[in-house]
Amino acid sequence: MPSVRIQKGEETKQAQLREGATIEDLLRQLGLFPDAHIVMIGARPVPLTYVLVEGDLLRILKVASGG
Repeated sequence: MPSVRIQKGEETKQAQLREGATIEDLLRQLGLFPDAHIVMIGARPVPLTYVLVEGDLLRILKVASGG
């Protein structure tokens, strides 16, 4: 089970996920809508299909849109 660190705003927390879990799985586990968030590793956005690995440090950004 991979353990990842998550930064959302000023808060950092750990999450334990099942083997093979993706970014989309993580967002749903956190109760966040995948369409409303971008997940970054370092300076790069990662796709919802990215498979999480032990030690990943993720930054979750809420997307604001409108017209």
